[in-house]
Amino acid sequence: MAPRNRSSRTARSAPDDSALNRIRSRREGALGDARSLAEVACDEIRRAIREGRIATGAHLTEVDVAAWLGMSRTPVREAMRRLQSEGLLLNQPFRGALVMRLDVEDMKQMFAVRELLEPAAAAACALRSGPLEIAALRGILEKEALVLDSPAELIPLNRQFHDIILESAHNQFLSKAIAAVYALIPLLGDSNLLDGPHAREAHAQHLAIVDAIERRDARRAEMLSRKHVRHSLESRLARITGRPV
Repeated sequence: MAPRNRSSRTARSAPDDSALNRIRSRREGALGDARSLAEVACDEIRRAIREGRIATGAHLTEVDVAAWLGMSRTPVREAMRRLQSEGLLLNQPFRGALVMRLDVEDMKQMFAVRELLEPAAAAACALRSGPLEIAALRGILEKEALVLDSPAELIPLNRQFHDIILESAHNQFLSKAIAAVYALIPLLGDSNLLDGPHAREAHAQHLAIVDAIERRDARRAEMLSRKHVRHSLESRLARITGRPV
């Protein structure tokens, strides 16, 4: 179980079994090297924030996170430094780190950047992707169609879908720019894909984007991707504010 925010400090809790299994596996494969364990710690903290087990605004300390993950403070310290550089955590001298919180304006700014970058990736994918990459996208779509009522399965597929498009753009600078934005996605809270109607609409939009990519229609792929990003923001803001945007 991830550490929870309690008052101004994070409550210490027993190590999470699933996290420990991943850590043990990585340790066996990398002889316990601190850099590899730091990567595991980064992944576990991101996952806990994304799943709401660590709330935005919570305070994290090296001691508490190390106890939660069942590892030493050295890889945890490195992981927290990395997450601070990504913008997920804010360093607070003598108090540990604060999990950043995004307000509505922050979300709008984040999605404004996504609206620039993701359509560019879709257009480049339409021009540069190969048959194997398009087949991989089709494979993701087939899996999505089977799990539209299972957010736990659909959410990672959604991420894979966008990752394949980005990789298929074959533009390292675009990849780095989008990676910086994607690093902050856990701060958005609950996924839109928890909502059944949105999940189905997002899947239909994915299908249309891949159709355009397969036809090498870069302009249409770009347009559809932009529509997809806007729809995601509108759905998220509607849930937050309780009214259409």
